[in-house]
This record gives sequence, structure tokens and C-alpha cells, in this order.
Amino acid sequence: MNKQKESISTFRKMAAVTKLLFGTAARKYPAFFVLEVLRTLIGIVSPFIALYVTPRIVDELTGDRDVRKLITLAAVLVLGEFATAMAGEIMGNFLARYQTRLENYFTMLIGEHAMHLDFQLTEDKNALDQLEKARTGMSWYSGGVYGIAEQIFSGLGNLIKSIGFIVILAARVPLLLLVMAAYVGINAYFAAKRNEIDLIAYGKLSKVNRLFGYFGWEVVDPRYGKDIRLYHAEEMMTESWKENTRRSIAHWKWQADTGLKYLMGAEVLGFARSLITYFYVGLLALRGVYSIGTFTQLVQAAGSLDGSLGTCAMSLFELMKRCNYAYEYVLFMEYPSPIPKGDKPIAKKEHVIEFRDVSFAYPGTEKKVLDHVNITITPGEHLSIVGLNGAGKTTFIKLLCRLYDPTEGVILVDGSDIRTYDYAQYMEQFAPVFQDFKLFAMPIGENITLEDEPEKAKKAEPRLKELIGTVGLGEMTEKLPKGTDTEIFKFFDEEGIEPSGGEQQKIAIARALYKDSPVLILDEPTAALDPKAEYEIYHQFHTLAGGKTALYISHRLSSCRFCDCVAVFSGGKIREYGTHDELVARPGGLYAKMYEAQAKYYR
Repeated sequence: MNKQKESISTFRKMAAVTKLLFGTAARKYPAFFVLEVLRTLIGIVSPFIALYVTPRIVDELTGDRDVRKLITLAAVLVLGEFATAMAGEIMGNFLARYQTRLENYFTMLIGEHAMHLDFQLTEDKNALDQLEKARTGMSWYSGGVYGIAEQIFSGLGNLIKSIGFIVILAARVPLLLLVMAAYVGINAYFAAKRNEIDLIAYGKLSKVNRLFGYFGWEVVDPRYGKDIRLYHAEEMMTESWKENTRRSIAHWKWQADTGLKYLMGAEVLGFARSLITYFYVGLLALRGVYSIGTFTQLVQAAGSLDGSLGTCAMSLFELMKRCNYAYEYVLFMEYPSPIPKGDKPIAKKEHVIEFRDVSFAYPGTEKKVLDHVNITITPGEHLSIVGLNGAGKTTFIKLLCRLYDPTEGVILVDGSDIRTYDYAQYMEQFAPVFQDFKLFAMPIGENITLEDEPEKAKKAEPRLKELIGTVGLGEMTEKLPKGTDTEIFKFFDEEGIEPSGGEQQKIAIARALYKDSPVLILDEPTAALDPKAEYEIYHQFHTLAGGKTALYISHRLSSCRFCDCVAVFSGGKIREYGTHDELVARPGGLYAKMYEAQAKYYR
């Protein structure tokens, strides 16, 4: 029963894979499948030319030896095989061009889907493992659409050829078909066992590959350069790579060693099949039942049937294996969303935001990062959020932006649960700059506007120039030969720049301002700036925010002077709430202690 369920499951996977992959590929590259059909037809015709012409040449050589007839038969054989070989090579050449195209296309689809996944999945181990399985499953493990299509068309072509060979053998040596049937059955068993081992090995490979890839490639990223050199981490990293290389080699060795006995069994079986075929057909020829030409044809047909049936069976098992690998892509593309999406429209305008008895614990943990938080943020309010590390400040922002949903309680915007709103429209309401923001290896201007279409980029230039000045980058960009068209980092352009930490933060702030959302959020983005530069950024940002709702998270409490209210987080709760002056004046208050601790260093 388990075997039957496993078989059904496998064929369902095959159906799901071919439906999704072939449907997607056919819409993008329909000519690929036309070429596959043509090459398959050529491959079917090719062996039968020799199968029918060669026996006649042999009989003619052992019979009348008619030179004209021999020349004609030889010409048919040579020209026929030449024509089919050339046509097959041409089809193969064209098909090979699609291999890289299809691989790149599906890599792009995986990347595109990864960027649209709910954010919390980017911090989920299972989702990251599934992403890795999808990447590897669609690459050299399955060969992607190209590799799977090769197996399907190869299997179909060899099945049709097998039928032709069986017809020839059934007409003259039907007993030999029993031998072939037994051979195919036993060989299929060996192939199934090797396939089973391959699938078990692949299931264990995801973690091995992630570790190997991390220590082998990611740590050589230039961004790790300073820490590796200054802390002499080269030996540790190299040893980690060697250790994970040893694990990877051990993994492949287990796979090879476990499947070796089935591989050897198939070789011995093939030898026995050839021995029986030559003995039986040769005996018939010696008794004069068939001519030498017919003997040649039957031996050739039996060998071709062996090859085509073996290839057909191998194509089936290879297809099952490849579809099991590629099914990881299907699972990834259909990965369940942890955040339900509503469809209620929401316009870009000022909002009333309310956290009502909100608690939150990250998935897989029971520790509450936020514990029964209640707060209302009015339209246009500038709120400062302060507290020690781990107090829940950034998590508060993540929940507001719907990067996660509350474990308990509800977040309301304009009186409606945020889960009822259209997700994409809701995300447009916020322009955050997180403390771990990222810039891209693109021009400064594109990093701010995220517009790569020439017309939109041109329209954005006046606003871009204004924001560059607002965040204090005007002088820097004016000194650059390419101005805001200068690439950030040197990954793709030797003339690119390596902005300082403060300059990067200013670019990120300019990006948030450019988005022009109703709610602006600064989550400690000025940590790399000196107090004076931070003061200027907050002052300008506060002025530019104007009537917009703005939330500031900062460890420097002097920035709270710009805000209407201050929420003091501690232990996942809002312990204090009020204006800066009210909280400073509160005897023994948490905010007052924090402010005094910082203020003494500036006196």
C-alpha cells in the first residue's frame, strides 16, 4: 500500500511539474517544443533505415552480388543516415540555444517570486530551505524544462521505436521477446532502486548545499573583507569550507556506493541478454531457417530493442527523478502565504492608526516580543519610539507595515482591521528606513527613485535633485563626474563609489522621502551619523514630513524634541507615553533616566 501511495504521489508530481513548467515555457518559447517534436521524429526514422537496408546488402553480398544494386543500397543507407544525422544535429543545435534561455528564465521567475514572498518567510528556515531546493531542483539536478523535455521526448521516441522492433522480432523470433520481457523487468527493478537512492540523497542535500555555498562563495563577498582580515578569520573560514566540502563529498560517496550493486547488476544482466540473443538467432541461421542478412537484421533489431526499451525505461525513471527534483520548484511557487490578503481598497491619505491589545511572538517561539500593546496614532502625528535594545521597537514597526501579523490583538487603520485591506495598496501607505536597510549596485539616482524607465526617470529628476539637497548629499554628488548616475559600489563599474555609512543612510532616507507615502518611518537609520549630522537630518526630515504621520526610532533622545509624543518601550510593553518635556520631568521615570544618562556626556 505504501509503495502504491508513493507511486501515485510520484505521478501526481510528474503531472504537476509538466503542467506548470511546460505551460510556462510554452508561453515564453513555443518554438522549443516544435523543435523537440521534429528531432524526435527524425530520431524515430533513423535506425529503421539501417535495419531494412543493411540485411539486403548482406544478402546481396552473399548472393548475386549485383554491383548496381549494391551501389544503390549503399547510397540509400549512407545518404539516409547522413540526412537524418544532419537534420538531428541542426535540431539539436537550435535546441541547445534554448537550454540557457530556459534556465535563465526560470531562475528569474524564482527570484521574482522570492521578492514577492511575505517578508516573514525570508526569516523562516523551512521557506529558505524550499527556496534552495527550488534553485537546485531546477538546475543541474533536473535540468529544468530542457532536461525534463529531453526525457519525455526521448521516452516517447524510444517507445515508438520499440514497437517497430517488436513487430520485426514477433514476426520471426517470438520466443526472444520473452527473454527481452524478463530482461526489461529485472533491469527496471535495478533502475528503480537507483532512482530511489538518488531521491533519498537529494532530500538530504539541501542543508549540505546551503552550508557549502555559504562558506564557499558568500564569505568571499568583498563586504566581509575588513572583518576577515582584521580578525584573522581566513583560517577559520577555510577550515569551515573544507569541512563542508568533506561533508558534500561524503554525501555523494554514499550515493555512489549504495547504488553501485544495482549498476553492476544491470551490466551483468545486459551481458546475459546479448549472449542469449546471439546464441538463439545464430542457431536458427546455422539451421538455414533464416539468411545471413536476416540474422543480421534480427540481431540488430534485438540489440536496438534492448537499447530503446532500456532508454525508454531509463527515461521514465529519470523523468520521475527529475520531476521529483523540479517539484520543489512547484512547491516553492505555491508556497502558502502566512499572511492573509484582503481586497478592501485603501487610498494614500492620512490615517488613524490603532494598536488594540496587540501581542506578538516570532514563529517557532513562545516568547512575546510585544505584550498587550495599546496605542493610537492620529493623522499627522510625529511619534518618537524609544527604548533599550530588544524592547520591541522594530517589531512594532514590522507589524504596522504588515511584515508580520499580530499573534494576539488587532491593528486598525481608519477603524478597519489591516488584514482586510488590499495588501499591495496597504504597503504603499508606508515609507520606512530600517536600521538594516540595503542599497543596490545601481546608480545613486535609481537607488532613490527605483525607476529604470527613461521617461519616468527623466520626470523624477527635479524631485531627485531636491531630495539630494535635503538629505545633505548635494555637495558629494556635484563632485562626481556622472553625478547621480554614478554607480554605488564597484561590482559592475570600476568608476563606482563606495559611500560611507552616513552617505548610505542619507541615500536610504532620500528613497523613503521620494516614495511620498502618508506614513514615514525612521528606524534608527542615522546611527552612523554624528550628533550634528543627525540633528540636521531629523530637522530637515521633520520639516519635510510636514503634515504626514512620522514615526522615529532612535537611541539619541535629543531627536524626541521634534516629536509630538514619545512612546517608551520596555519588555515588549509601552511603559511611558507623553511629550518629551512631560517625560523628562517625571521623577524616577524610565525616559528621564535614559535622557539624563545621555545628557551628561554632552555637558
